[in-house]
Amino acid sequence: MDEAQHRFGPFVLTPGRELRRDGHPVALGPRALMMLETMLEAEGEIVTKAEILERVWPGVTVEEGNITVQIAALRKELGSRPGGEEWIVTVPRVGYRLVRGPVPTPAEAPPADASGKPSVAVLPFVNLSGDATRDYFADGLVEDLITALSRFKSFAVVSRYSSFAYRNRTADIRQVARELGVRYLLEGSVRLSGERVRVTVQLVDAASGTHLWASSFDGEMGQIFEFQDKITESVVGLVEPQLRRAEIERTRRRWPDNPQAYDHFLRALPFFSSRNPADYLTALGHLEHAVSLQPDYAAALAYASWSLARHGTVALTALDTAGVARCLELARLALQYGDDDPLVLAICSHSLLAIGNMRAEGLAMADRALAANPHNVIVQVLGGICNMLAGDPAKAEACYRRAYTLSPGAPEASESLAGIGFARFFMHDFEGALVWLDRSRATLMDWPPTYWIQTAAYAHLGRLDEAQATLARLKSFAPYTSIAGVETVAQRSDGRFALIIEGLRKAGLT
Repeated sequence: MDEAQHRFGPFVLTPGRELRRDGHPVALGPRALMMLETMLEAEGEIVTKAEILERVWPGVTVEEGNITVQIAALRKELGSRPGGEEWIVTVPRVGYRLVRGPVPTPAEAPPADASGKPSVAVLPFVNLSGDATRDYFADGLVEDLITALSRFKSFAVVSRYSSFAYRNRTADIRQVARELGVRYLLEGSVRLSGERVRVTVQLVDAASGTHLWASSFDGEMGQIFEFQDKITESVVGLVEPQLRRAEIERTRRRWPDNPQAYDHFLRALPFFSSRNPADYLTALGHLEHAVSLQPDYAAALAYASWSLARHGTVALTALDTAGVARCLELARLALQYGDDDPLVLAICSHSLLAIGNMRAEGLAMADRALAANPHNVIVQVLGGICNMLAGDPAKAEACYRRAYTLSPGAPEASESLAGIGFARFFMHDFEGALVWLDRSRATLMDWPPTYWIQTAAYAHLGRLDEAQATLARLKSFAPYTSIAGVETVAQRSDGRFALIIEGLRKAGLT
């Protein structure tokens, strides 16, 4: 029985049966019990409201207020943690998470890296422009700072996906630091007015609440990259004084000279998690515009190459001769101007392997990117994809697990969770694959390949009813799915996709 039980603090939950505190039953209704079980299974990660509704009220349309009622009942029965904190943490507009381990005091706030390195989280910057359509600019600035800071191996940086769970959340900085497991928080604001921009940034010591450094940068849009360099240098200098300026100069990101090119680059990024094929063409349009304004913009060139490959994956269409040539041309240009950028290396490794069928070159380049920056989620995901297509499935799983560790609990973690399932599938662990694919789908990220693998796994296990139900769901949002279409993506691999196609045929896909 112990294997089926969840233990936290003085509590023991037996799924579907009861909750006990110090051996005594706790009065909980079945829905509150199921909700608690769902949060415990998430192992400290965020459980979205949609996931709770699907799990606790399956097939029933109910108001979100029902969740609030059950959460209140749980909090009443659980009481407070030894330090006075709540067991259940609310993540505004996202969901909830259950804190299982001991909460350290502010003076004991741990680093994000198990090695004991100093750790920092860059929180979402506040857009003070009064125009919500400019949020992307503030978000892009934060993402660039995270990327720049993550290159320094002497301290750890929490991923964008974890940090952005705190968007629009009002919370004590000590609590945020404890939940993210960091010593330092970088927060700020951006105000844009025409071509004028003001960036205000402050670095906080989470243990003491002391503001270590604060500064405002005023100027024109064309100076934004200088702001980013100054902010990065200041933070690095405070978090890890031993870093020398030579290292800062060596690892400084190559910013584009043209601010309008940067603006189009930022506009393209939100489309890279879409299930709609047309969105990748929209992204490509922005990226081609950025490249036309600055031909040596390595990141934009790499993402443009990736958008062509990504479109083919979602649309289930093979690139024509001109599309293949353009995809590879963009990748080669990106490498020409940015082969010292791990993110550029990772994206281009995928283009070379998946579109150019240069498998050995692609895998070697993916390894270079992983070695250069193991803290970047996208680098890890692309390392997983390359190994999933034509490398070692066990290495693919390791990459995806690392990516998920860097971005736990956020909706964007869906692809990492699915990737673990893909790797298990290619190792013929169909039951294990289904566990991770279910977790991916629970994020409500309808990524078509997740459904291909899940359908095939059910079929290989002889669970045809579930395979056909999963296939029906896939066809509801991707009606163009066909064996011929999946075969266009299979051409990117070394033949292992035959296992997927065999399963899809068993489920009835034609």
